[in-house]
Amino acid sequence: MTRTLRALVAMAAIAAPAALSAQTADKPVTFGVSGGLSLPIGDSGEGLNSGYNITGHVFFKPASLKSIRLRGDVSFDRWSVEGEDDASSRALGFSGNAIYDFPTQSTSMMKPYVLGGLGIYNGKATGSFGNVDVSVSDTNLGLQVGGGLTFQLSGFSTFAEAKFVNVFGDGGSTRYIPITFGVRF
Repeated sequence: MTRTLRALVAMAAIAAPAALSAQTADKPVTFGVSGGLSLPIGDSGEGLNSGYNITGHVFFKPASLKSIRLRGDVSFDRWSVEGEDDASSRALGFSGNAIYDFPTQSTSMMKPYVLGGLGIYNGKATGSFGNVDVSVSDTNLGLQVGGGLTFQLSGFSTFAEAKFVNVFGDGGSTRYIPITFGVRF
């Protein structure tokens, strides 16, 4: 192989991943999944152990907005009750968020962002105490704010994120912090 041909192949190999990640970043609609740790805090944290979070995402990038994306989430958080083998609490949420991507250099593979949004959350607590099964459910409005980092890869991107979720209720708020890692494609 000639020197010129090797140089062209090397340049193509370097440029191809950047072009693929740019294509993913420029798509108007993308999808993602994430999961990780869910930490109950405040009054919720007094009786619940740390749990887990699983979330599905739909991203929308309006062409007219340079640094703003919109994201719809369907989330599931679950925690076990301290000292009880057969008792747990969970939250099923449907939320809409606005995401602001901080400007970075075009060659940067890591991009920070902040997000905020509103949603509807269904909380449910279940347990078995002796011969008695108990189940209580409630649906309320909630909000979430947080931030994260997006990592552009070849053909897709990953992200690490932490957010504060507050679900308003009649007897007080349920608060928790999901810390998640996700993939967007």
